[in-house]
Amino acid sequence: MLELRTLRHMLALARRLNYARAAEELGITQPTLTRSIQALERQLGVRLFDRDRSGVNLTPQGQMIADRASFLIADADDLERQSQLSAQGEVGRIRFGMAPMPARALLSRLLTDRLNVAPEVANEVVVRDVEALWGLLLAGEIEFFVSQDGVIHDVTQARVELLGHFPLSLIVRARHPLLLEDGMEGRFPVLRSSWAGLPLSAAIQDHIYGSPNVVEDFGALVATAAATDAIWFTSTYAVAEEMNEGILVELPHQHPQHVKVVMYTLARRSPSPLSQALKKVLRHHIRLMEGVDGSSA
Repeated sequence: MLELRTLRHMLALARRLNYARAAEELGITQPTLTRSIQALERQLGVRLFDRDRSGVNLTPQGQMIADRASFLIADADDLERQSQLSAQGEVGRIRFGMAPMPARALLSRLLTDRLNVAPEVANEVVVRDVEALWGLLLAGEIEFFVSQDGVIHDVTQARVELLGHFPLSLIVRARHPLLLEDGMEGRFPVLRSSWAGLPLSAAIQDHIYGSPNVVEDFGALVATAAATDAIWFTSTYAVAEEMNEGILVELPHQHPQHVKVVMYTLARRSPSPLSQALKKVLRHHIRLMEGVDGSSA
């Protein structure tokens, strides 16, 4: 079987056409290079180089083999480079999922970072409710998904890793009736991005209609909350832009609630370098939102 090391020796001599200079380039002795070329010629059964007083020259057979060898070496070098980059999470393809709320808060930040740092990575992202994401994970169609903790009741097949904490609040439009001085009157619809999660606080129960309206599309949720008197149970992290613009506001006098945001993977599957890189970026941005320096995430 041909060895890449020996082919590299041949190509160095083909470039230099001088044993001494080729050996120096390779960092070996001239006798070692001579023995390597002779062994390759015996293995292939052809003469690769002519050597006389005029110098060293490739034979016709040697030229043909050198041309083929250059492609083999280029492919091997590219494979090694790709493998190293893959181990560092800088090339490849990854398919993962996110629940609507963390996707709204984190996905654009995550993709911006990754596309700037690792543009050769193809990211395929599925945004679904947790039940759908769990099915995709079990089927092997995604490598991991990000959602709030406590949603999956049987996690014996899963590895659950904490990414951070999200605050949960009641969000309404500016000038909502509950924000008026004589507010806390009337009953209003409730919006959620998922059935899962903590229950609404007892203090608001008298002001809502029965079951919540569950909508997975965050763009529709933002528009609906801004245009109606619905009360939206979500995280301020997910609507920070709308709150900064004064479109949406947080109802005051709420008891603070927080939810753990976690990464679910299959316990039987080793995490890929790409998922490890994504996990690091996710933790970094959650810590930034929490007001903690995420440089060591």
